Amino acid sequence: MKTDMQRRSERGDPDDRISLDVLSAVMDAAGYDDATEFTMCLYDVIDPDALDSLFHSSTSGGRVEFSLEGYDVRVHSDGTVEVLPE
Repeated sequence: MKTDMQRRSERGDPDDRISLDVLSAVMDAAGYDDATEFTMCLYDVIDPDALDSLFHSSTSGGRVEFSLEGYDVRVHSDGTVEVLPE
């Protein structure tokens, strides 16, 4: 069975970080109550600062895909984060 989780952040906030949306979406999908339950760090897979810089409010088009905690993660330029089981 394939489950799909999508989160959409408000891209207008200059303090908004898509990397935090990614962590939150994976935590929700994995059923984690706390970030300490992660077995690996996001920066072991992708540079969070680069991800945040890539998808700022003026970005139009594009997508980044990577795996984290047994999930395929897709980050879209519109702020949508998809989390699918591998």
